[in-house]
Amino acid sequence: MTIKARFEKFTKEIKPTPEHIDEANRQTEYMIDQLHNKVAEDGSFKLEKILKAGSNAKFTSLRKTEENIFDVDLGAYYSGEGATKERLDTLIKFTLDQLRSIYHQKEKEDFEKLKSAARVKFRSGIELRGDVAPIIRDDSLGVENGGWIPRPDGWRLTSVTGHNKFVQKRTTESNNVAGPVKFNRLVRMVKWWNNLQGDLAQPSIFCELITAKAVETYGVMGDWQTSIRHVFSYFCKHQFLEPIIFSDYYDARKVKLPNDKVIVMDSVNPQNNVTSFWTETTRTKYMDRIHDAYDASMEARSAELDGDEEAAVDAWCRVLGDAFRTLSEPDGEGK
Repeated sequence: MTIKARFEKFTKEIKPTPEHIDEANRQTEYMIDQLHNKVAEDGSFKLEKILKAGSNAKFTSLRKTEENIFDVDLGAYYSGEGATKERLDTLIKFTLDQLRSIYHQKEKEDFEKLKSAARVKFRSGIELRGDVAPIIRDDSLGVENGGWIPRPDGWRLTSVTGHNKFVQKRTTESNNVAGPVKFNRLVRMVKWWNNLQGDLAQPSIFCELITAKAVETYGVMGDWQTSIRHVFSYFCKHQFLEPIIFSDYYDARKVKLPNDKVIVMDSVNPQNNVTSFWTETTRTKYMDRIHDAYDASMEARSAELDGDEEAAVDAWCRVLGDAFRTLSEPDGEGK
């Protein structure tokens, strides 16, 4: 089996199955419908809309593993007296109370109030985890469905739709390039690698932004090996020493950059640096992982050119974990 064929199989295997997605959509639609009903019955607030957010909405979600927890993110837009950004914390509790009412048969430990959302966990079937974040509409960013959302570091002005379209736009552009590599699928692979980095693993939005920056320079290539190697190659040169910023929703040239050590700016809100917490130690350690991945990918390339498939697989396993071997085996093997 060629490395090209292995990558094509691996990229299909690391995404949730159609059956998994269908079941997640079914459970999510039920949750959305019931939330609308419960909020309307309560009458304290008005629930204007609930939008799908996160990896599922962007088609970058990963299959459930020990490193990858399958969840769905929803943005619930509230209005009415008392529905203000200052009271988002109250709205998280209110949302959690509605979820408890919907799933009254579930155990207490299946519900959790996070700093950014109300969470409900399902322990059977696909073991879905649903996070519902309250949002207070604010159009000052000039982006569709803008609003304030609670985050662990404080309220943040953002747009669910803006983030979804950031990925969708680049995925559509990648469709113009012949070959199997699409932007959202490349993000999925970068996320897979990132999630193997233990304490250094970064959030999904970080993976989207760094992949977009590398693709901005190299584009997507006709094969997976080159495309993922180019992501590592780009950052081996970049080193996270210059700001990563985009002009999809604002003029990057006019943004007043923060004095943070590493700057990877939110593509929707130019006042949100997603790496504001990075220290020099974080940067150097993450760069060590990137250099290791790039070196292994180059060894894999050399082995593939020499016709040594086994050595190439070994090298790619150093990048993507042993799952690269087992998930890319022909059907009936490595299971």
